[in-house]
Amino acid sequence: MTYIKRAIVIKIKNKFKNNRIIILVGSRQVGKTVIAKKIFEGCDVDQKLYFNLEDPRVLVHFENMDMLLKYLDLSRVDIDKPIFLVIDEFQYIKNATKLLKIIYDIYPNIKVLATGSSSVEIQKHLKESLAGRKMVYNVYQLSFEEFLSYGDKDGKYLNLTTDNATPAVINTVNTKYLYKYLYYGSYPKITAEEFSDEEKKEELSEIFKSYLQKDITALIGGDNILAYNNLLKCLASQIGNLVNINELSNTLGISRLEVEKYISILQGTFIIKMVYPYFTNKRKEISKMPKIFFYDQGIVNFILNNFSDIATRPEIGAIVENFVWNEIKNKISITDKIYFWRTQQGSEIDFILKTDEGIIPIEVKWKSAGGKPIPKSFRFFFANNPSAIAGIIVTKDFTSISKLGEKKIFYVPAVLMSRFILDFKGNSFAYFG
Repeated sequence: MTYIKRAIVIKIKNKFKNNRIIILVGSRQVGKTVIAKKIFEGCDVDQKLYFNLEDPRVLVHFENMDMLLKYLDLSRVDIDKPIFLVIDEFQYIKNATKLLKIIYDIYPNIKVLATGSSSVEIQKHLKESLAGRKMVYNVYQLSFEEFLSYGDKDGKYLNLTTDNATPAVINTVNTKYLYKYLYYGSYPKITAEEFSDEEKKEELSEIFKSYLQKDITALIGGDNILAYNNLLKCLASQIGNLVNINELSNTLGISRLEVEKYISILQGTFIIKMVYPYFTNKRKEISKMPKIFFYDQGIVNFILNNFSDIATRPEIGAIVENFVWNEIKNKISITDKIYFWRTQQGSEIDFILKTDEGIIPIEVKWKSAGGKPIPKSFRFFFANNPSAIAGIIVTKDFTSISKLGEKKIFYVPAVLMSRFILDFKGNSFAYFG
């Protein structure tokens, strides 16, 4: 399979300068193994070993530290010199936390890069604290920029910014790349392989079945698989909308606790994400119902068996909102948080990005023409939230800057959202001065 350059590779390499244990988690098929192998190949340590713990013949060496040391000795590895270990699918280790703690506390020459396919399973095995001993990174499907870096062979669109992009050029990117990205999703294999349309659907089917067989079935156990699958369809049909647990319980004929359990599993295996409301005045804000987003639009299309033209779908606004959530999620720091905002009076904003520097409301206006007035909800939000530093209106192809009082409002095309966030984060919000 052709390697697609991943931004996280450089980040992990840099983090190993000051960290000895780094853990990558994420759903199946997002490229954790490829990333781990890329880092392994580029590591300049003389002593390095790669372990795939899905192989029981390899897993046996990780029953305890003595077994691992014995294997290292047989492999003529000198533990008094630098060692780099890649442990793929490390959740299969029964006492993973204990093993990693021993490595960290007693063997300072050993650095470990571990990967795990399900955060639910990982949390089950990492019961003890590794605080201060490890860094954990989520690995997601390809961001749009990573997708574009593979598809845009001549680099014609990779250097576009809100300063140099015209509506005509942005619409070319939408037509040529964005709709394709949203059609079959962003799993690396589907992107990199030269599959036909039918073969891409088959690959999505295989990813979906593998996920159900290896992750979900094991986690659900003897529970109602049919109800679980029906819940998945219900959720896929309402991306960007509020999730009413009681309503889902009544529709599916299962208890509220079952619905909450299945949703928890879906979140833990990186299929969906619940985004919660931003509260300022709790008496006026709508209660605690979250909005739902999916990590991959291709999986949504497969679940709903809907591969009609993305650009003409009636729910295109919700699809783009889901895309924007993913783009924001891919670029913000670990301390930043994403919410949405809605009041009982009907005012709402798609996303509220809460950062150390301040709060930023973000509204998706895909169907609206460029130059539309600033939404009334922005005026209300800014008036009641003095910590808001600027606003972003995500558009189909329109780029501009406006003002609401002293606050800047940026009109940013959806396909440039990731780059825009990275730019202003990297410049300490210089845009907002």
